[in-house]
Amino acid sequence: MEPGLLQVFRIYAWLRAFSLLFLPTLQFHPTLLNMPASSLLLPGILAVIDTAFLLAYLYWSGFRERMGRAYVPIALTFATLALMIEQHYFSPQRGFMQLEPLIYILLILTSWQYDFRAVIIFTVGTVMLQLGLNWFLPQPDLLALGLPNSPYILRAVTYGFLAARSVTFLVVGYAVTRLVKAQRKQRQELAQTNLRLIQHASTVEQLTISRERNRLSRELHDTLAHTLSALTVQLEALLTIWNPIPDKPRQMLKQMLATTRSGLDETRRALGALRATPIEEMGLALALRSLVEEFAERNSWRLEIDIPQQIDNLPAEVEHSFYRIAQEALENVVRHANAQVLRVKLKKKDQKLTLTIADDGKGFEPRVISEEQLGLRGMRERAELIGARLYVESQPSQGTTLTLEVELDR
Repeated sequence: MEPGLLQVFRIYAWLRAFSLLFLPTLQFHPTLLNMPASSLLLPGILAVIDTAFLLAYLYWSGFRERMGRAYVPIALTFATLALMIEQHYFSPQRGFMQLEPLIYILLILTSWQYDFRAVIIFTVGTVMLQLGLNWFLPQPDLLALGLPNSPYILRAVTYGFLAARSVTFLVVGYAVTRLVKAQRKQRQELAQTNLRLIQHASTVEQLTISRERNRLSRELHDTLAHTLSALTVQLEALLTIWNPIPDKPRQMLKQMLATTRSGLDETRRALGALRATPIEEMGLALALRSLVEEFAERNSWRLEIDIPQQIDNLPAEVEHSFYRIAQEALENVVRHANAQVLRVKLKKKDQKLTLTIADDGKGFEPRVISEEQLGLRGMRERAELIGARLYVESQPSQGTTLTLEVELDR
């Protein structure tokens, strides 16, 4: 539903309700055709009923939930039928019941929500409905007063009025649809611009984090790692030049040396983990291949891999998000799948980049397992930041397949 359309539709419904206040006054205004007041009873009751139903339909949220996409077409169709039937019944009192302007509000609402084809359908539908009402429920019309009593002239006046109104409908509808189309285009451009800004901000954030981590890694390497390396060398030298060494001091020195070496190894591993992802050095394809092979070797998986040696011209945010999502997916396989075989495929075709990670593990029932339990929400949010789509297919004892795809800008 277009923004603001429901509010305007409700205003129209209240205008209809306000017009009903003039119904009792018609009996005090004898028309030129001298119609009895009782002839207004049935159309008046119908007008009250259909206006009350329209207000309830527009205000009760249950109708929107149940009707779905048919909610607006049903409201427009009902409002148009009710208005035209009421207008037809009150045509002899045209001087007192001016309902014609209200139908232009319905035309504007139709043009606002849909395209020019809907305007054409609206115009043709109102013409056919009016002709049907004139045929099956003929009513005297003040427009025919003063004209010669000739059926040809009366038909010419009726058809001329319908033709003029139809042309007006088409002109007004075309103008509204053009304006709405321009607004929709501006909204789409604004949404795309916002998405690009979000992507840019995410990229800047990731680059900033990577640079800071690299800086910390270099500083720790130049201080802590060098200090531990020097301490290791000094302990080894001490063991070499101090000969003979009593057994107790020797054991203590060996224990100190082992602890220092272990601390140095842990420091180097921590520094390696602190450094930025290998994407910056190897690119997505090689970094992803290295990541998958490392997981497969560590968990004794049989690996079926289909990743090209290189994929060029990928945006940095796409590479980073694909790598992180793949990393999280592999962690899920380790924690939950109990898999034996892992299949990974990365391909770029027709400006579409697709990553598929499948395992033969125990799988799960998506309706039972929440997204938080498998970290799917975080992966979906990361995918949405780059405009990608994430699909997860799984069944108990049938394994799990994760597919990530994104359209690349040409």
